[in-house]
Amino acid sequence: MSIGLMQWQFFVALLTGVLLLWGVTWAWRRAAMRREAERRIEAARVRSGHVPLEIPTVRGGINPSGDSVPDTLPEWFIQGKGEHAVVDETPRIRVRYLDAHDRKVECTLQVDHLDVQKKTITGHGELPGDIRRVPLHRITSARIADSGQRFNVDTWVDAVRVARRRRGQV
Repeated sequence: MSIGLMQWQFFVALLTGVLLLWGVTWAWRRAAMRREAERRIEAARVRSGHVPLEIPTVRGGINPSGDSVPDTLPEWFIQGKGEHAVVDETPRIRVRYLDAHDRKVECTLQVDHLDVQKKTITGHGELPGDIRRVPLHRITSARIADSGQRFNVDTWVDAVRVARRRRGQV
């Protein structure tokens, strides 16, 4: 019993296809693991106090009262004016979200309050009396209204949480 040439070619083509499929899935999984690791590292940086460039910031000091400077700050900061980039807790963003009836809604929202415990954003729109309360899990995408830059809501919430904890407003 000998294997014919056609059977041998079929076997080699099948083996090549299986190896190629295995290689593509391995590369895909490796890239997905790398992206997940980068996302986790960035989230840990935000939780430790790093403010990424895509989060809107304002200039200000650590203490709103300004009477005492914590001794954990570096000397160059204490000698300076004491201002640095602080997370903007009331940015103006363009939000796309699903409302209570699962309809897609898009609006420009001036954030008035972020409730971290209830996980909601309360803000007002362009029209007078247009006050909206948007649950964070219903937001599908967000952009900064002025620049159109993408706005990661989860990263912003983590940064606000860290900023409030540093100010003692847990």
